[in-house]
Amino acid sequence: MQPPGVRPGTPRWQWGAREDVVLGALVALFATLALWSAPTFVDYDFREPDALSVGLAVLSGAAVAVRTRWPLAALAVASVASLLPVQQGYAQGVATLAPLLVTYTVAAGRPLRQSAVATAGAGLLAAVVLVTGPFEPSLADWFGNGLLLGTGFGVGRSVRLRREHTAGLEERNRALLEAREARSRAVEVDERAAVAREMQDLVTHGLTALTVQTAAARRLLRSDPDTAEDLLRTVERTGQDAIADMRRILGVLRPSDDAADLRPQPGLADIDDLVASARAAGLPVDLVSVGTAAEVEPGVALTAYRLVQEALRNCQQHAGRAAATVVLHWRPGSLSLAVEDDGRGARDGESEGRGLRSLAERVAVYGGRLRAGPRGGGGFTVTATLPTSRSAA
Repeated sequence: MQPPGVRPGTPRWQWGAREDVVLGALVALFATLALWSAPTFVDYDFREPDALSVGLAVLSGAAVAVRTRWPLAALAVASVASLLPVQQGYAQGVATLAPLLVTYTVAAGRPLRQSAVATAGAGLLAAVVLVTGPFEPSLADWFGNGLLLGTGFGVGRSVRLRREHTAGLEERNRALLEAREARSRAVEVDERAAVAREMQDLVTHGLTALTVQTAAARRLLRSDPDTAEDLLRTVERTGQDAIADMRRILGVLRPSDDAADLRPQPGLADIDDLVASARAAGLPVDLVSVGTAAEVEPGVALTAYRLVQEALRNCQQHAGRAAATVVLHWRPGSLSLAVEDDGRGARDGESEGRGLRSLAERVAVYGGRLRAGPRGGGGFTVTATLPTSRSAA
């Protein structure tokens, strides 16, 4: 979970980097000044400040400045930089805030085991300094150091638990909202499907009547032209009604937020553009046409286009570095299509993807056959045979 006002995608260590630098500079400044003004609780002869003591004061501030990005390393550096002056006999006071601040960061940003071990390590180092330092530690010294680290650890853990709780609530609310939206969409789809089924019955009835009336008009065309003309007018109205009902069905099935696409459906003539787009995307593709092209139904042409489109898409996604070949083989009454590549072939389950299953159903609607699978010598191939005439279908 990111804090408010932070741009999405910003690394966690950058969230408070600027504030950490400012805080680290203040710690370093006051820790350096404290070297020349011993705290009132210092009752031993401390060493005069020198380059080592100033360097340790600056190092403690630097640890605070990088505590968000490298919390564990910062805790180790802060502990050494703030406790070593005491062990060496320098006057020291403000620099002890560095371990407190970094311990809080470790506890707030790291799992319990890591933060507990790191805090215990800092406490052990403080104990060593107290034992080996230039003064005899009192009970207040032990209690003060323990309270310092314990406060940082406790506050950090409390903040981490609250963040996790808040993130869990947000995730739960998001899941509930998605589930509610999914149920609403499912209900909407069911309602649309019910309406579409009712309207489909009307269209089927109209087409049946249209067929019967057309056959009757054809029989009466010579013997009773007037009656035949009346029947043809009825056929025309019935056909117009069926078309209108079909458009209503499509309007019901189309999601309400989909904009109407008024462009014509692609066909065989658009395969050249499809191949060119694949080449522009980095896939070497050869297009080969064998035989004499024939006029085909719009549905067959659309099916052929979708087949080539899906096969090239799978090649781009799964074949790795490969080249592809698209072959259109025209035969009397049929069109054979083949899309093959020389890539690594499909992984388990890819050859039976939803896209190819949908294509197989689409091809079967027009009486065709589709095959897909690895080819000899490596790679993958998709082949289909489509009828080019209604009689063949």
